This record gives sequence, C-alpha cells and structure tokens, in this order.
Amino acid sequence: MNFEEALEKLNSIKEKLDNPNITLDDSLKLYEESVEYTKICLEKLKSTEGKISVIKEELDGLIEKPLNLED
Repeated sequence: MNFEEALEKLNSIKEKLDNPNITLDDSLKLYEESVEYTKICLEKLKSTEGKISVIKEELDGLIEKPLNLED
C-alpha cells in the first residue's frame, strides 16, 4: 500500500468516526485500523526522507567551487 492509499483510508476512518451514531465497539475497531494506516504513512515518510537525504548528499558532491578567472 502506498502513502496516498493509506492516507485515503485514514480520511475515510475519520469520516466514519465523525458519525455521532457510531458505537463504541466500532469506534475502537476504526481506531485500531487507523493506527495501522498511520504506521504505514510514517514508514513511507521516513523512507522518503532517507532517500531525499541520499540524493542531497549526491548532489552536494557534484557542486564544484566557482571558477577563479583571475588565476
């Protein structure tokens, strides 16, 4: 499951929890489900953050010092 799918599931759960007629048991099940989708989102964000750091380091290594034309 990708980040967007997990986020959509979380939004769906939120809408269900906003229903004033929801039972306590259903609320608990939805809460447990939301924890799992939240974990997925956090893992994806952490992974993406790590990939961005690696790319940034690679790009930083490609940046050269300005050419000194006076020499």
